[in-house]
Amino acid sequence: MQNATKTTILSFVLFIVFITFSNSSLAYDPYDCLNDVASIDTGINIGLATELCSAAWSPEPAKCYQGASEVDEEIPRFIAIELCAGSEDAEKTLACYAKSGSRQLNRGLAATLCGANKIKN
Repeated sequence: MQNATKTTILSFVLFIVFITFSNSSLAYDPYDCLNDVASIDTGINIGLATELCSAAWSPEPAKCYQGASEVDEEIPRFIAIELCAGSEDAEKTLACYAKSGSRQLNRGLAATLCGANKIKN
């Protein structure tokens, strides 16, 4: 009888943990990205922020955007967005972009090489 009670309690606890962590309200989504970008760059317009955050299911595009100006202090906003939109690993994206100087690539080519491939209409 005591083992049955322990098993029931353990099952209940596991059920609660499963429900808590599978709740979609805990998931990162593009609206979270828009909020993050708005706090990073208060002057960004909604169109550019939307392009950066399109299908952003993790904070990586926003992290990349924040770090882009640390890697290249004069990076134009639209190049940073092109580089970071769709990034799945901000650190790797920025490390790739930082290498572009050794290859003498201009900013646009470096963003094309290191950014996520997105089809533009």
